[in-house]
Amino acid sequence: MDLPFPRRKAVDTRLASDESFDSFYAKPMRVLSKRHWTPVAVAARAAELLVRAGATRILDVGSGVGKFCLVGAMSTDAAFVGIDRRENLVDVARETAARLGVTRATFVHANVTDFSFEGFDGVFLYNPFFEHVRQGLRPIDGTAERSRSTYRLLVAATLAKLRTLASPGVVVTFAGFGGRVPPDAFEFLGEEAMGNDWLEMWVKR
Repeated sequence: MDLPFPRRKAVDTRLASDESFDSFYAKPMRVLSKRHWTPVAVAARAAELLVRAGATRILDVGSGVGKFCLVGAMSTDAAFVGIDRRENLVDVARETAARLGVTRATFVHANVTDFSFEGFDGVFLYNPFFEHVRQGLRPIDGTAERSRSTYRLLVAATLAKLRTLASPGVVVTFAGFGGRVPPDAFEFLGEEAMGNDWLEMWVKR
């Protein structure tokens, strides 16, 4: 099932490619981009889908250096909040937002297990917990515990938080998040091939 909105092209020249956008990060963060940060085209499309479905305050779980939130704020009129358990990455995201002059993207040092989804009408998930179980994946900094039980805990916490979204809250995933968006609480709107995976979209019933 195709997603319900045709694509628009981002106009900000800084969003022309991952190479141009990633130039705003220091080299250690650029090196990690291909494996860990949301590609510009995916971020722009995901943000567009969320906004055109009615989302105005969007949460990114596992925001890393803030690429999705920054691209979203630069290509739409919505407000974006990214949470990440790594304080150093939150600092990088904040510094990059300041460097780019982006004021509608904010970043919070927090774990999904302790963070409320209240007040958000959109959520983006780019497989935020995969580092806990993926063998052979270049780690961000070596601090993510390789643990299937931790992975399951984080996925379960995310599922519980998604259920708290007010209707008609919108969820967009890229490469999934390790769980299944609850079909009793959400309507599946469709999917779209992007990059090396899929964007999928749901709306709270």
